[in-house]
Amino acid sequence: MTPARLAAFDLDGTLLRSGTVCEAIARGLGRLDRMRELERLSSTQIAEVKAAREEMASWYAASTVPELRSYLDSMELAPRVREGLGLLKDHGFKIAIVSITWEFAVERFADRLGADYFVGTRLSPDGVITHFLPADKPEWLKKRATNLGIAMDDVVAVGDSGGDTEMLLAVGHPYWVGT
Repeated sequence: MTPARLAAFDLDGTLLRSGTVCEAIARGLGRLDRMRELERLSSTQIAEVKAAREEMASWYAASTVPELRSYLDSMELAPRVREGLGLLKDHGFKIAIVSITWEFAVERFADRLGADYFVGTRLSPDGVITHFLPADKPEWLKKRATNLGIAMDDVVAVGDSGGDTEMLLAVGHPYWVGT
């Protein structure tokens, strides 16, 4: 039996416990109340989610990426995340953070936690958004696993919300940490 060698984690609610990335940035920009309204959208409301991202991108336009990332510094990690990811890496796992939130934020946490791979919604310097949605998670993960020569039955995925369901159903070792 081949052991799982790739472990994929959602970010908001899975690796992070103190609200969402979007809320942390909105708090820093004085837009928290509006962001909480937008957070009520379901990840299945694709048109509405895309419109919400457009609105958020308009808030970010006057800031640099380092400024936006600085609002993430106070976010609370889930208990013992660093130790858990370290143990996985010590045992030969590659770590991926697979999130629908902003990729510049996912990258920040990937660097902070020593993840090997990451993906999220891209926001280019000229404001163009390349959306990454829940349905994209299993496809991205499958490509990554294939590139590493790992069967999807040998992949671990951890998530906490309905937006992670497709990813969890696509792997051999799904773990749910939500309510």
